[in-house]
Amino acid sequence: MRIIVVGCGRVGAGVARELAARGHRVTVVDRDRTALDRLGEGFPGRKVHGTALDLSLLRDLEVASMDAAAVVTGSDDVNAATALAARRILRVPIVVARLYDPRTAEIYLRLGVRTLAPVTWGIQRIADLVTATTTTPTATLGAGGVELVEVAVPALLDGRLAAELEVEGEIDVVAITRHGRTTLASAASRLASGDLVHVAVTRASLGRLETLLAGG
Repeated sequence: MRIIVVGCGRVGAGVARELAARGHRVTVVDRDRTALDRLGEGFPGRKVHGTALDLSLLRDLEVASMDAAAVVTGSDDVNAATALAARRILRVPIVVARLYDPRTAEIYLRLGVRTLAPVTWGIQRIADLVTATTTTPTATLGAGGVELVEVAVPALLDGRLAAELEVEGEIDVVAITRHGRTTLASAASRLASGDLVHVAVTRASLGRLETLLAGG
């Protein structure tokens, strides 16, 4: 993929290096020339000194023909404006923006910009971790309505079907890790005590999942 990363702070530089390591063609833009030094001399992508708010620069970089954009500067205003321009004007298929203000993140999500709201994510993760019992949260999907959780199968569910942990539209067993090997699950998959089960669950149904794990 051809990807532009806007912002070369610690997050932007890390994202750019990771994408390059995965074999993607990466262009990194930052208004601070010294920030680009975070990429290191061995970075295989393109480094551009400039502001992504300059639409002519984005056109010169042929952003309209790129496959994706990650906008991760330290400013919500810059990230929002750049992401919207990339998505709505230049028609980049995939645009991801970091937005600290949860309200702004929700608005731009509705406008077709995939958003990461660290404040919201952090609040939810801390609350989940300090109250976690039998489930361990591993990821949040979308705006936070669906969680991926990791569950250790208790002895009382040994030999039971994965379907017994599922509720249509609320809880779905996605995968099972057994003896270090992870495989996709089906409703007919048999659970074994000590398995790690990876479950997609709506936030409102976390309590119901706890009940099912307890044999309810």
